[in-house]
Amino acid sequence: MIDVAAKAGVSPSTVSRALNNPSRLNSQTASQIRSLARSMGYPLPDHPPSKDATGPVMITFLVQDTSNGISSQILAGAQEALPEQGAVGIIEAGAELGHTEDLLEQLVGHTRGIILATDQVRASTARRLGRRLPLAILNRPMEGLPSVLPDASTGLAQALELLRRQGRRSVVYIASRVGAWSDRSRWESVQALSRAMGLECRRMGPVDPTVQGGRQAAAALEQEPPDAVVAYNDLIAAGVILGLQSKGITVPDRVGVIGFDNTMVAPVVKPAVATIRIPRKAIGHAAADILLGRKPETGQSRQQSALIARLRKAGIPPVTEDPGALTLPTSLIIRDSLGILDFERTRRSIAESAGMTRPR
Repeated sequence: MIDVAAKAGVSPSTVSRALNNPSRLNSQTASQIRSLARSMGYPLPDHPPSKDATGPVMITFLVQDTSNGISSQILAGAQEALPEQGAVGIIEAGAELGHTEDLLEQLVGHTRGIILATDQVRASTARRLGRRLPLAILNRPMEGLPSVLPDASTGLAQALELLRRQGRRSVVYIASRVGAWSDRSRWESVQALSRAMGLECRRMGPVDPTVQGGRQAAAALEQEPPDAVVAYNDLIAAGVILGLQSKGITVPDRVGVIGFDNTMVAPVVKPAVATIRIPRKAIGHAAADILLGRKPETGQSRQQSALIARLRKAGIPPVTEDPGALTLPTSLIIRDSLGILDFERTRRSIAESAGMTRPR
């Protein structure tokens, strides 16, 4: 499959589908790949496996943690992409790296494909698995394998433009000890956008991705608070708000605070946390499409496409140059931690250039 994939200019997982389950590919693509395989000396039966022989579509979704509500959104999107007789099995990665990788090896032959949504699998193992069955990687690009990534720059562009129009000029990004690629891509986007908008920015941390981690960051900011804080996730943002306010530093009047992920904690903190929404359902749907050999649905609006074009023109780079990666735009959800006094007027103004998401 690797040899045929290299010759055809496609992934090994696409070759696997063409040979074993061509009904999941465009018929012309499947026929071309099978013909190429024969021309390279690999004997194939004249008739590919029938659709009825494949049985129900079963795919596996490996995550780090199922308790935070984030994985359920991805799961819902993946399930939606499957046919009626299809199901997604969710597995939580164990503490032992070897145990998790052994489990994945044992799944070969028992699942149509695997969605990897955890760093708890080495790249070498992922590539080995990708030669044996369809694989999709979430939240980190991996050369030679298809991946689905959120583009932090789109949501952050909306957030930083709003901060700039409020007259705020200094931004601190609070990094996390986990989520290496996600943390790096968010920080790089903050840096690039700040340069383009004439804002000062610096990085703090890393801290634990928890409310306590946010409180620790707030303590370090107490002596010289910035105009705004962008936190790696909503939990850190909540901790920053609680920590700053306990020291008499008001949010949002003195410091605006923005989180990431739009988790359940964001709207219940006082003031509620403005956050960058990750399109997790769309990510899950796109990953399942990839496993089934279909062109992924992005759900990208015309407004988001225009924003991305403006960012590239302004020199804001994409989150990855990997041609095998699919990137989906993020969006800003405005809440009280940003301190919008005339929300409707501000929303319309920013929407002209960035495309806002209403709070919910």
